[in-house]
Amino acid sequence: MTNKQNDENVNAISDDSVEAKPNAVNSDECIRLEGERSPVKNDEKTIDDDFNDYVFTKPHKTKKHKSKSHSQSTPRKKKKRLKKVLLSIGCVLLGLILLVVGTYTYLFIKGSSELFEKDYSITAPQGVETQNQGEFVVYNGKTYEYNKNITSILFMGVDKRELEETEVNGTGGQADVIVLFAVDTKTGKISMINISRDTMTDVTVYSANGGYVGSQEQQLCLAYAYGDGKKTSCENTVNSVKGLFYNIPIKSYLALDLDGIAAVNDSIGGVDVTSPETVGNFVNGQNYHLEGSLAESFVRSRNHESADANTLRMQRQQVYATQFMNKVISATKEKITTPVDLFNSSSPYTCTNLNPSKILYLAQSVVMSNGMSVEMNTVPGEAKMGEIYAEYYVNESEFYELFLNVFYTPVQ
Repeated sequence: MTNKQNDENVNAISDDSVEAKPNAVNSDECIRLEGERSPVKNDEKTIDDDFNDYVFTKPHKTKKHKSKSHSQSTPRKKKKRLKKVLLSIGCVLLGLILLVVGTYTYLFIKGSSELFEKDYSITAPQGVETQNQGEFVVYNGKTYEYNKNITSILFMGVDKRELEETEVNGTGGQADVIVLFAVDTKTGKISMINISRDTMTDVTVYSANGGYVGSQEQQLCLAYAYGDGKKTSCENTVNSVKGLFYNIPIKSYLALDLDGIAAVNDSIGGVDVTSPETVGNFVNGQNYHLEGSLAESFVRSRNHESADANTLRMQRQQVYATQFMNKVISATKEKITTPVDLFNSSSPYTCTNLNPSKILYLAQSVVMSNGMSVEMNTVPGEAKMGEIYAEYYVNESEFYELFLNVFYTPVQ
């Protein structure tokens, strides 16, 4: 193929390309458009017009508005949380209350079962008619019924200076102070019966090695000596007092070492008394506020040369015991746990079968009763000087009337 034919073919191809692309613009035309602007029809838009149709503004963040329900959701959640917290606190408090009430109820019921004797057999002086194991008594033409609301507690003030921790029986350690408490749990009346340490009565005697010897008439205070100076001594004294009191049920006892009087006395802030006699540092008719060793001296001092020395000392003990009990009762009205606190303060000096359940029951019964009162009595009798020691003999007729007045009620 010649050069001329090649040129013709190229031109043909170029012409075909132009015709295939009618919108194509040649370079000359482009130059012309840049140089001068051709008129535009009214219905046509330029690029500038397209730009003018749009308004460009600075983009801004649209504020998201919380719906009303959403704005209220936070307070509602707080209220729900508060309710949950209050509910949790309420459940805890309720649980604690139930625990306290449950424990209190358990101790109260337990104390009741431990303080009262269901099976008993009360005796009477010769010639006095008894019925149903002593539940009823016919005396001087009147019928009396045993007061089942009464529980008895034997208190012993013990001189252990000679006994200490030895187990020598009958040679040391005596119950110098003996008081039987009869507590009426229905009326709140507390009858304190002071028993002379020198009272001659049946005492169970044991040998030095603890073997049973038998029963002998001896001073009541010696019953404590025939034992270990603790539990067996207390139980032996309880048995002697029961025999003296016609086998009345005595479910509880408390023995206090007289060396601990000062501590017990001070635990309630001391006791105010008026001395009924002149002895030691005390003058008849004078008022004293007893604290520390002064309280111990007031309770223990006596004139050993007189046959009625213990009787006079018992008068002082009666004065002290009455004032002491009145103060304890007054404190218990304000704080029901006062007897428990007193029990704890005296525990280093005591031997007892009392426990928190018994004490709680007694305190609750006395405080919740209609009237709380303390009555002090003394077993009637006569003091005589024996061959070696003073001896006190009970007037049985007078004593039995006192016994009926405390433990029985007339049947209408």
